[in-house]
Amino acid sequence: MKQRGTALAVTGLTVAAVMMGAAAPAQAAAPKRNDSKTEAVLLVHGIDWIGEASFDCESGWKNLKSEFKEHFWKGSVRSVAFYKKDKNCDLRIASAGANDGIDKLGKALANKIYSEYTSKGKSVDLVGHSMGGLVIRDALSGVAKKRPGYPSKLYVEDAVTLGTPHNGTWSSQCIYTACAQMKKGSTYIANLKKNPQSAQGTDWTAIASDADEAVGEDTATGGDVRHWVRYKNIPGKKDHSLLRTTRNKTLTLKWRNLPKAATGWRSGDAPLDMTRTALYWHSKW
Repeated sequence: MKQRGTALAVTGLTVAAVMMGAAAPAQAAAPKRNDSKTEAVLLVHGIDWIGEASFDCESGWKNLKSEFKEHFWKGSVRSVAFYKKDKNCDLRIASAGANDGIDKLGKALANKIYSEYTSKGKSVDLVGHSMGGLVIRDALSGVAKKRPGYPSKLYVEDAVTLGTPHNGTWSSQCIYTACAQMKKGSTYIANLKKNPQSAQGTDWTAIASDADEAVGEDTATGGDVRHWVRYKNIPGKKDHSLLRTTRNKTLTLKWRNLPKAATGWRSGDAPLDMTRTALYWHSKW
């Protein structure tokens, strides 16, 4: 009888708590936008259409991680894996093959950001190289357009793209789905939102090189972003990859920070230094 009475008492308390609304947790408010080195950062690599569709995050993002570390960035910096054969990455969002589309990867990224950060009331900064920038843009576009399978909201404070074909590219050597999606004039590119915003607001920066052999500077600075940086060239071979690896150099560049007009050619910091700067400032920089 004593045990039964205790159970009834507990049941009564539980019912009372539910009736009073104690079982309904408050939804986390959007994080405040600010200038800081404490934001978590996710690094999203580009397409690999030659070989086994894989990317070594350790070597591919080594220089950018060093850039953050040497400038005392306090937030976590995590490289993203989406190909099945990606290696040495910090966070896996998918196990895709070479023929999987950008939309599949964007949806996977959106859901991972939601589960790891947004659902906990935390925001994140994003960096994408080449197609990786379109994966980021797809994630935010899908949420903004309320597409099936995407989360209801995301908190992304800043996004930086490096050599991303925002307006598509003319490359015809690749036959995979993602390559078809990236072609100029494709339905996929047309349906992506320009400058898509998260529930927190998102400040976009696009970084390009006039000597990029894969993605022209006109498309790499597209997408109606607020800020862009455009290099005349980057010393070395293959500017497309050098956009992801070059730091601690003074190069010839021009930039635009809306509503101001673009500058003329002048000396300035290398792509990875500019990437870190863009992620620090939540608006103007």
